[in-house]
Amino acid sequence: MVKAKAAAADVRIPQNRDEAAAMISEYGAAAIEVLRIEAELKQKLADEKKAAEDLAAPYLKKAEDIYKGLHVYCAANRQQLLGNSGTKTVDFGTGTVKWRHNPPKVKISGGEEGVIELITQKKAAAVAKKDAATEAAYGNFLRVKVEIDREAMLKNPDLARTISGVSIPKGGEMFEVEPFGAEISESAA
Repeated sequence: MVKAKAAAADVRIPQNRDEAAAMISEYGAAAIEVLRIEAELKQKLADEKKAAEDLAAPYLKKAEDIYKGLHVYCAANRQQLLGNSGTKTVDFGTGTVKWRHNPPKVKISGGEEGVIELITQKKAAAVAKKDAATEAAYGNFLRVKVEIDREAMLKNPDLARTISGVSIPKGGEMFEVEPFGAEISESAA
């Protein structure tokens, strides 16, 4: 109880309805000022970013052109550059060039639902043929995600509370101040 009084003593507290209305108006004005300052900051950042991009543009173009030229040269002279070294890296003294294979990736066409259905059908066909290995292989292509259904627990809180580690505290009450004309609101639980 003492802590609540001490905390309240640090802030201005309205003494009547008119003072509360005036404080809400002040709160709204402060909130609008914060939004104005944030908008100003965002504009300054956007301007600085644009200026930096404009400064960097010729260097980016130059770097792209150099990269393309190096790629053409190295592709044309790959056998001479690599020789029979067994590596796919060439050291030029000022830097290296490398040839690397991209790792394989799975592309799904026609939508995931259709592919899931096809996998399920192939898995079922393997079950019908009593081919456990093929069934397991197709089964590995599908994931089953198990997660807690919190909404179901809220619908049956007495049963949910019997589970160790589950608690369902009361929601509590919130206090909000929403001044007219401001896009900011502050909540206290």
